[in-house]
Amino acid sequence: MNGSIRPVTGTTHETRPLLHEVIGTGDPLVLLPGTLSGWVQWVDHAARLAEHHTVIRAQLLSVELVEADEPFPEDYGVAMERDALLATVDTLGLDRVDLAGWSSGGGVALAFALAHPERVRTLTLIEPAAMWVLRETGRMTATYREMEAGDRALAIREVTIDDLKAFLVGAGLGPPYTTFEAHPRWEHWVRNRRALATNATEWDHQESLEDLRRLSVPILAVKGAETAAFLAAMTDGIVTNAPHVSLLELPGGHACFLEHPEAFLTALEAHISEGVM
Repeated sequence: MNGSIRPVTGTTHETRPLLHEVIGTGDPLVLLPGTLSGWVQWVDHAARLAEHHTVIRAQLLSVELVEADEPFPEDYGVAMERDALLATVDTLGLDRVDLAGWSSGGGVALAFALAHPERVRTLTLIEPAAMWVLRETGRMTATYREMEAGDRALAIREVTIDDLKAFLVGAGLGPPYTTFEAHPRWEHWVRNRRALATNATEWDHQESLEDLRRLSVPILAVKGAETAAFLAAMTDGIVTNAPHVSLLELPGGHACFLEHPEAFLTALEAHISEGVM
């Protein structure tokens, strides 16, 4: 099955909740993943966080559809993921949550906070895929426009292993000579690579810097010191424009929060505690 985004007759992906697992007790904390690995990347962090929080580990619709070998709805996009997150917290009867998201999940988390700030107590964004920030802050370059064109190409053809490797390099998960096949998640990435066909929809999504500047939700922005330039630019654009934001820079690249779990979890707990006060 190729990566084309096409209609799905009779589906209600835009309203149904995200797949999710709930563990622990305490104030609710929702964790949103990136593509490829999906929610499995949060398993270890969730187990730790469940000691003090009710942790809702959610799956993105894009990854759910790929793992079920279903096509993407024609109207799939960040807004659909955002609305599915709203359906999730409504289904769980949660008025307000602490919300954390990485990469694509970070872009969804930011979109949710901008649309429903009253439902978010604190927001943690780990190198969020918020391409609109590049446009709104005037940081789009010829290189980034080429990257956008490459992502759009993946939406209309089969996503290959070479495409997967190029994405991993572009996201700062390793230099071009990296033997990605040795990574413990390699088989998972290969199986879910069709989710990369949805990258184009992240370029389509639009938000307003004015709304970001009015956002009262406390934000913890996280980036890797050696991450890809476009990921750093999006994170920096949020830090520059959001009124209540702090920046945590960790060693490493796009997966810095996984590479340095102690430092990340310590900062996350402090951020949540300050938001509750």
